[in-house]
Amino acid sequence: MPKQEFPFPMPNGWFCISRSDEIKPGEVKSLKFCDNQVVAFRTESGEATVLDAFCPHLGAHLGEGGCVKGETIECPFHAWRWNKDGTCAEIPYAKNFPPKAKETQIYHYPTKEANGFIWAWHHLLKEEPYFELPMLDGFNGDDDKWGKVYNYEYKINTVLQEIAENDVDQAHFPKVHGSPSLPETEAIVDGIYRKTIAETLMDPNNDSVSEEFKVEDQGMFTTTFTRESWGLGCVGLRMVNLPPSGGEFIMVNASCPVDNKNSILRWSMRVSKDIEDEVGMAIIDGIANGVLDDMPIWDNKSYVANPILCDGDGPINKFRKWVSQFYSEIPDTA
Repeated sequence: MPKQEFPFPMPNGWFCISRSDEIKPGEVKSLKFCDNQVVAFRTESGEATVLDAFCPHLGAHLGEGGCVKGETIECPFHAWRWNKDGTCAEIPYAKNFPPKAKETQIYHYPTKEANGFIWAWHHLLKEEPYFELPMLDGFNGDDDKWGKVYNYEYKINTVLQEIAENDVDQAHFPKVHGSPSLPETEAIVDGIYRKTIAETLMDPNNDSVSEEFKVEDQGMFTTTFTRESWGLGCVGLRMVNLPPSGGEFIMVNASCPVDNKNSILRWSMRVSKDIEDEVGMAIIDGIANGVLDDMPIWDNKSYVANPILCDGDGPINKFRKWVSQFYSEIPDTA
């Protein structure tokens, strides 16, 4: 059969635009987000904002030469200034402010900062946010328990649903990653929220771990692996009871749909201080490298709407049913 492209539009939800420290006060970034050109900027007072990229005046791209002026962004073409909510703040050379300019508003994406990231809300029909982002333990200034934060970024040639589906695809773990599968021992679904808990056997010196981070005299160990998802954009992971002293691992997966063929994953990981100098870096490095095994599959796979599944594949259809709530139907313009 010919390769099938992913059939759904951009999903609804909170998605990661950038790490918080990557956009400083007064800085402007040009980005592609949910198949739209957008501009992200931080005002001089420090507030992060995301707008559609094009100035309604004569179409200049605000992210290509635009600059922050106070709490506004200034167009590089004619110096029109636009507020954080997309309304026109100033036309420097106009004797009379045109009524149409007063009525015009560049689309403003609801924007929040949490867990070390800047998040923007996308809804295909431009509806307002209907769920909140979580404030995850260990990523909001509560550092006493935790070691250094390790950050990773991946550009993936597929969509977020295909990436997230890997988490429930139990049969691929031994084949692709050379590791035991993660059978769910408990699954909780509450609207946009999904939580799974699995008991798994881990090897801190698995094939994904770089030689420099492998540890000595450490056998296999069992850990409880908890994954919580708030839509397709925000995932929190935790492992507990890690050797040698019962330490913990935490992670944020902050995802961004670029378009219908490309996504960006931004990961932040850390372990508790009691294992930071023991197996901590082996665990972090192994997880960071593990996704590289999946990339050749994602680069070349076809979307199968009605897969042939067997009892060892995992709850793929249940996952797809949960994910379906994040897609709106494209309005018929005929």
